[in-house]
Amino acid sequence: MMGPSNSESKPATHDCVDIIEGLVNQAYDKAKWWAGSVIGLQATLFVAGIVAIFFTKFTLSYPWIALPLSLVGAWMSGRAAKFKRMAERAKRQHEYLAGFGVAPSRGMLADLRVSLARELPQETDRLLREGITYSSGKPPGAARVLENLCESGWFTKHLADWCACALRALFLGTVGIAVALLLLSATSLSGTPVGIVAAKFVAATLIFLISIGSLRSWLAYAALSQKAGDIDADAGRLLAAGKLDAFEAQRLLAEYQLARASAPLVPTWVWRLRRDTLNKHWELKRPQD
Repeated sequence: MMGPSNSESKPATHDCVDIIEGLVNQAYDKAKWWAGSVIGLQATLFVAGIVAIFFTKFTLSYPWIALPLSLVGAWMSGRAAKFKRMAERAKRQHEYLAGFGVAPSRGMLADLRVSLARELPQETDRLLREGITYSSGKPPGAARVLENLCESGWFTKHLADWCACALRALFLGTVGIAVALLLLSATSLSGTPVGIVAAKFVAATLIFLISIGSLRSWLAYAALSQKAGDIDADAGRLLAAGKLDAFEAQRLLAEYQLARASAPLVPTWVWRLRRDTLNKHWELKRPQD
């Protein structure tokens, strides 16, 4: 987001902030790389399925190729989930540090460093740090947590909404293609060997099933956008009413963390694309100290 954090009043705390921010970025970058690879594999299966419909020599081979590749995709999804869990754990610690001033365990930081190993290129790390740096000037406490939640929730709401809209268009397009291919296979029954027709139906159905993943992601992004907007509104109401209760701030923070952990990752390229526009409009919305 915008501006440097003011919570690092001591050198030791500043060092801890620098470490945890780097680890958050590394973990999310790895998770997004694996998640992106899964999408690339699904796209490959989609294109291969279309080829299988129109080229008879490839039709019967497609199911044998698609199955092992689908298993590889499941393994890759597991890797993405593993690094996302690491990222969410580090991000929660970063939010506690940025909001309440509670430093994470250095043992946990050391473990994460060992698990993540490779550091990000300087330019990528700088870009990603913009997305996890808060603009609040309040001292650590409930007010700062609520302001951080307003900021993080507002950015997440708009980024997730953009992803949901893009996936809606993708879903409608892919389902349209899949249904058209199924109809094409159905009309090719006349004069076509039964085995080839059956294989065409399998190929077209697999394409359709692959396209259903975009529906799940579309709905998940839409739910995240809605929940992030609710968190932003609730935190804003508490700030406006002067109800700076640490328990309420912690409750809202936990709700936001849970919603984010169960949602798909927002791709880094979406942040690159939207950050300038969102930063400009955030200046209008941000709480005034």
